[in-house]
Amino acid sequence: MLITTKALKIYKLNKPYMDKDLPLLGFNSSTKIAKGKKLNYKTGILYLKPADSVSIKTICSHAKKAGCDEDCLEASGRLAMANGQLAMYRRTIALLRDSEAFEGQLIKEIEKNKTDKYAIRLNGTSDLDWSRVIKALPDVQFYDYSKNLKRVIENDLPNYHLTYSASFNNLRCIKDTIKAIKLGLNTAIAFNTKEAKGEFKIPKTIEIEDSSIPLVSFDDTDLRFLDEDGTVGSLTRKGSTKEQRASALGSLNFFADLNSINLLNNIII
Repeated sequence: MLITTKALKIYKLNKPYMDKDLPLLGFNSSTKIAKGKKLNYKTGILYLKPADSVSIKTICSHAKKAGCDEDCLEASGRLAMANGQLAMYRRTIALLRDSEAFEGQLIKEIEKNKTDKYAIRLNGTSDLDWSRVIKALPDVQFYDYSKNLKRVIENDLPNYHLTYSASFNNLRCIKDTIKAIKLGLNTAIAFNTKEAKGEFKIPKTIEIEDSSIPLVSFDDTDLRFLDEDGTVGSLTRKGSTKEQRASALGSLNFFADLNSINLLNNIII
């Protein structure tokens, strides 16, 4: 089992809990996921410990490149609480110990909880290939965000909707974002703001090659598979203080601001 020393220590200190047969999925278990209820959707989500915090081999292949490893959602909301962190350790270690058994349990849980309007997001805080699970349940709607542009481009599973997760961490990431939008891929751009007093407002449009592209809010719901093809949407920064957001302004990082968003119109790919 290729897990980090820290994760192994946490496992040993909490072994009775870690070895329990507990559910893997949470249903309508976060504020944003729960917003789907207003559209009568029941949404299941899987939260793992991201990147290389448990697994020696990262479970978020593009986290370092995108610069999102230090600003992951796993440190926000309920996930930031001690019990939320421990649950993510338990699930991630279980996956690494026996991926086949883990996927089998996932399939059983998804089938057990199925309703008429139903969706599953398996990469809540990871960026893994779940194609075996998705193919095993062709009548279930799956969706995810991914920073792996190649995976988004090549996805051909009819019941799996992928939205490209843009990064502004470096010029290569920005070029990938331009490419994704020009290819007509659904794209999410996280902005370094909560639009609080004194903070910048997210623009209504972005410019690429002097063409104006509308930005819709992706904060209203997480049900990305309901978006029209080619939709580009905005997200506000989660799990951060106003001071943290202010300190990141003016530099290239995962989040866009009013300066970096203009690079979409000034870089040739």
